[in-house]
Amino acid sequence: MAFENKGQTLPYDEDVEKAVIGSILLNSNALEIACEVIKPSDFYHTGHQKLFQALIDYSEQKQLKTLDFLSIISFLEARNQLAECGGAAYISSLTENVTNTASVSVHAQKIKNLSLRRALIKNAALLTSSAYDMSANIQKVIDEGEAELGRLSIGSGEANKDHQVNDFIAQTIENIQERMSGASSGAVETGFDVLDSATDGGFRPTDFIIIAARPSIGKTAFATSIIQNMVTKGNSSADSYSVAFYSLEMSGVQVCQRLISGISKVPLKTIRNATFFGGKDRNFNRMMDASNNLYDRNLFIFDTPNMKLSEIRSSARRLKREKGLQAMFIDYIGLIDAEMDATIPRFEQVASVSRSLKALARELEIPVVVLCQVSRDAEGDKNEPQLNNLRDSGAIEQDADVVMFLHRSRKVEQDKLVKDKEGNQTLMPTKLIIAKQRNGETGEFKIGFRPVTASFENIDQNVQL
Repeated sequence: MAFENKGQTLPYDEDVEKAVIGSILLNSNALEIACEVIKPSDFYHTGHQKLFQALIDYSEQKQLKTLDFLSIISFLEARNQLAECGGAAYISSLTENVTNTASVSVHAQKIKNLSLRRALIKNAALLTSSAYDMSANIQKVIDEGEAELGRLSIGSGEANKDHQVNDFIAQTIENIQERMSGASSGAVETGFDVLDSATDGGFRPTDFIIIAARPSIGKTAFATSIIQNMVTKGNSSADSYSVAFYSLEMSGVQVCQRLISGISKVPLKTIRNATFFGGKDRNFNRMMDASNNLYDRNLFIFDTPNMKLSEIRSSARRLKREKGLQAMFIDYIGLIDAEMDATIPRFEQVASVSRSLKALARELEIPVVVLCQVSRDAEGDKNEPQLNNLRDSGAIEQDADVVMFLHRSRKVEQDKLVKDKEGNQTLMPTKLIIAKQRNGETGEFKIGFRPVTASFENIDQNVQL
């Protein structure tokens, strides 16, 4: 029965569906061409769906240039599907109006387009129904609608297509050849030499990355330092990365104060308290230069407290679509509203958020970097955090592609400060521990924390902790 919407039948073309199946009956090579574009469910008529699937199954047994009509009929009878496919006379008639089997790819693409139209109409109807349901969370309705539209737009049915290994081998070789010719790996550089080296060029698209540490060690400072490096890369916004920062703990103004302090090297306290002495103040001029540098960069800051998971996903999809988003950071996972019943245990809510963010990284093909706290078991300057110290849920460790920890003493000891690249004794060595890397090695490295600007920088790996 045709689906109707205000008197309109779902779009389909019976003659085109017949032409595709008729072409396959005349030339089995047409089946391979059609299968590159469509799958059985793309046909409108149920009988055509079942017949197309039967032809696929039959072709796996008989590799013939022209399909044997009688054998196909016997094949359908053995499966009790002959009547469902229209009967022998109907199947025989499908070849009568086929004049050129070479047109099968064009016809198959039309079937795919009509299938997408029907899917869009059905999804729109469901979305409309959900919008009328006053008990439904409207933000969740919008999020689910955007996700489904995204799947239709970028997938076009690819999720149900069988990909043989040779498809991926071809992509792999092509990627290797492009890298050999000097093309970028697609990784987003962090600006920290040891981290970029350890991750083979930086954060990878589709990776779900966790940065964790005890309170006051500097996980937010490390994240903002990476963001600073990403968005100020090159001489203009065209040369830098497009980055989103979901700051659920600090306001957008506080984030900008940190970024300006890190770029200008003007103490954060000076910027916060505005202790400048007019236009001739060197620190004031450096602060203004840093502000101008940051002003037109592709950085998008969201500072809504307890932001809903659906809101994060929705805004990220929009930024990817409109601004070419290349990386996103969230500070931190424990503050995301999972939009679940309050009676559901916290670890289950965090696990749901973790899985969703990993899926978002794959969907948008960008690195999603999330900050996380560690449990009290890792308290104490001598207790280095480990994977089992990730707070709230073990699912975070399982979902993450990369997990890194920061570790050092909370107390700033003057005798442990080392020199920065300008020769000033201002950096405190901090251990960067890559505890998990799904596609690379783990290890320990050193970066420098500058207390007065609450930022991190590269340091000599030979310094003592």
